[in-house]
Amino acid sequence: MKKFILMLSFVLSIGFMGCGGGDSDEAKALLQKILQLVGIPQHIVANVCQDKNRNGLCETLELQAKITIKKGDDIDDIWAKITQTEEGRYFLETYDATLPILLELQDASKVNSNDGKFALNFNGFQTNENNETKEISLLEAMIDANALEKKVADKFRTLENQEAQDKYYNVLLESLETNINILSKNGLNSKKTVTASIKEMGDETRDNQIQADRINACKNNQSCVDEELKKLSDELIITEEESNQITQGEGNQAPLENNHNKIDMATYKPTSSMFKNYIEKYKFKDEEEEHTEIIEEEITVENNVISIVTYTNDEDDDIDIETISITEDSIKYEWNENKYKATFQRYINIGDISFKYKITEDLYEECILVEKLSTFSHGGYTYSGDIIKEKCTGYNSSYIYSKKDLGLIVSVNNDDSFDYFNEYYVP
Repeated sequence: MKKFILMLSFVLSIGFMGCGGGDSDEAKALLQKILQLVGIPQHIVANVCQDKNRNGLCETLELQAKITIKKGDDIDDIWAKITQTEEGRYFLETYDATLPILLELQDASKVNSNDGKFALNFNGFQTNENNETKEISLLEAMIDANALEKKVADKFRTLENQEAQDKYYNVLLESLETNINILSKNGLNSKKTVTASIKEMGDETRDNQIQADRINACKNNQSCVDEELKKLSDELIITEEESNQITQGEGNQAPLENNHNKIDMATYKPTSSMFKNYIEKYKFKDEEEEHTEIIEEEITVENNVISIVTYTNDEDDDIDIETISITEDSIKYEWNENKYKATFQRYINIGDISFKYKITEDLYEECILVEKLSTFSHGGYTYSGDIIKEKCTGYNSSYIYSKKDLGLIVSVNNDDSFDYFNEYYVP
């Protein structure tokens, strides 16, 4: 939103890099790795991807198990892929094996929220490791979340009785899904229910690691195995007191149902790193000449923080820096190293204020969410997709349009003093 204050209007982008930032793929070697599913049934796996922008979602610009890669595809088009080679085994081809891995699951018969969908996060392959295979399991998820030490996990990975081993993994999955249901009732979203569950289960696994020895001591006595697993299961499941403590630690959030019918403004921000080259066209009402200015913008997305550096090609070579931080229920803006700050609600209704900033005693900027659109035309161009329209008044009177996952696509200044025509094009 800083462009309302510092640049008067938004402009036309004529360039786009879907996966920008970092070293070029061409400079890296194509790596081949194996992802091995352990203790997680194949039928609940919805997708597997490398989470390049670390936003917890498998997106179309990211490597996905369900994407079909054609022979001859250029690395500018597809930078990595995952192929399922057999039951529970995935072949990974990538230029950066260190990127985190995301396993999206769906088990509507057991998980009561979010249509049964939830995701597990894993670290990528480390550069100092020679491992060609990475285990994708709940134990590994605990290790990668720093919730469990590897030496403790190995005690349960190497149970002597294979049937006991299989039952143990079933207990882990059932405990996780039960914990997700418990925490979701308190209003935590899917990501936080999984994060909290993995941490609690890691702590309990460490505290009850003696159960691995007791299970081994049962030998082939399955009744004994079941009894010891039941004791462990009781410890892994989050209690009501623990659930309340976790919820309080998350700031006593209101149940997500309150936001169900609202619009999530965070989804209309860029979700991947990219470069944008803008052309700003403007004309003063008392001039016939139309002015053109080139503006470059570098966007970096990391976790829930979006950093935007804007370079203007004028005589002053101005550089503006904007940071957007997305939290559970708010969007925070900072400009030029905390010189300006503003915070707004993340979930709003049509007609609510989406942005408001007081510049001076007499100058302000206020935007209202007007409507959602699937298509609109302007200046000879037609735009389609999931789009929102905002009306801004005050310092700069304009209409702005933003598209899901991409951010701004069009801004038209409606002030009598200016006549701006701005467009954003994604090739």
